[in-house]
Amino acid sequence: RLENLFNRGLFQNKKVVKVTNLATGGASTDVSNVVLEYHLIPEEVKNELPHIVIWAHAPNDAQAPDKGVILRKHIPEFIIAASNLRMCDDLLPLVVILEDFYGYENYETVNQLSGYLYELATWYGLMGINHANVIKHELWANLDKAHIISNILGGDYSLHPGMGSHIGVAWTVFYNFLVAFSDSCADSASGERITKNPMNSKYMGGYEIGGKYQSIRSTWQRNKNVALDFCSDQLNSNTAAPSPCTYAFMASTMSGGVVRPSDLIKKMSRILTANVGWEAAGNPIKQPRTGWYATKPHASFSLRIVASLETKYMTIMAMKSYGDRFLNTLLEINVRIQHIDKNRGESIASYEITGYHKFRTSIHSPQKFELPGGGAKVNDTIIVNATLSRGAYFKINGFAFCQY
Repeated sequence: RLENLFNRGLFQNKKVVKVTNLATGGASTDVSNVVLEYHLIPEEVKNELPHIVIWAHAPNDAQAPDKGVILRKHIPEFIIAASNLRMCDDLLPLVVILEDFYGYENYETVNQLSGYLYELATWYGLMGINHANVIKHELWANLDKAHIISNILGGDYSLHPGMGSHIGVAWTVFYNFLVAFSDSCADSASGERITKNPMNSKYMGGYEIGGKYQSIRSTWQRNKNVALDFCSDQLNSNTAAPSPCTYAFMASTMSGGVVRPSDLIKKMSRILTANVGWEAAGNPIKQPRTGWYATKPHASFSLRIVASLETKYMTIMAMKSYGDRFLNTLLEINVRIQHIDKNRGESIASYEITGYHKFRTSIHSPQKFELPGGGAKVNDTIIVNATLSRGAYFKINGFAFCQY
């Protein structure tokens, strides 16, 4: 819809603007961070890196039990990862913060999240778009009039609205870009000069509570130097940074490559050495979606990954949900690293992932673990053994074994 609005509204229906939706159901900001940081994006996006990246995770982030982690960690990490898609371009991509959560539980949650998004957009000097402010007062004033609610949302007043809400978001985004384009053109026509700051906010780094201005400057300069070092050997600003992962994938219609169970089987076959009670199942779009599912008590599997680069972290994209079959579920994971350097012997560690949360929606949650012994060097072997020690149902949506 957004692509159609741009091309029809501005370019006489010529295919000038291309919009790629990288979102996936039940995804909060930390999921998108994995997608961006580990380059789990379609080849067409890698080949022609985006000029604009729009953050739109407000509804799922609003479910987080600790809203502070959204402000201090998740969204700043998204902004940095999105900005680094074009490491060799000082100004692009333009990162946009879109608030589309109009609230369905209490207004305190809405106002708190709005404050965080405004704070971060201001801090990083980003374009902010607030669709919630466009519709929320109209919704709240007509909660007793189902037909008005339905006209605005295309469905009920709930976390999962109908098509009308999605269409409205596209219109709001398009309108805000029209205003931005008009203001920019007006500034140019008036003769105002836009100066280029070599230390623009793209390189600012994280957002720390209680941080000092001196630390901001040093981080800013360090990030700028890293980009300069990488870009000195590159021919153009459309060059993507190399993948930081030995092995990584996420099952999603948007991330490219792993869409159907058959795709997942092919991907898992490269590293799967044993399996009892797990299967690739699901659908590309409708529920249940494609994933690696445990279907019986004590289901287990084993993986073997030979490190192609220094690998320090393992991330498992696990689903958390509510209801009886998720209650008390526990996945136990044992990792053993066989080092090429015999003097190091083996490094061993254990981890746990729960599959239940109390919120009445299902989300995919990246569980990131530091590998034992400082991680794996090139050609070291990572052995993973996972067992569903409690419960009889579990879903994994992806794995990543990466440098960071």
